[in-house]
Amino acid sequence: MMTREEERAEFWLLTKGILQDSVIDAAEARVVKRWLEEHKQGDEFAMTISMLGSFLSDGYIDPRESSRIADAIGRVLANMRK
Repeated sequence: MMTREEERAEFWLLTKGILQDSVIDAAEARVVKRWLEEHKQGDEFAMTISMLGSFLSDGYIDPRESSRIADAIGRVLANMRK
């Protein structure tokens, strides 16, 4: 089992490339959603997972959704530091 710091480092590495171009597409959003589902503890990432599921329901991430996902990734990383 990974420590919290190891999980944070893994998530940071995963999302670093995704956030680099400031545009998140559906494939990248699916990768983030899958990682969160596999590493959640209780309802820890429930809101973010739900948001990603909703955004992915049409198979397309529009610019507004992309921005909201980037913000959510930042919040997840910040919360993992606690």
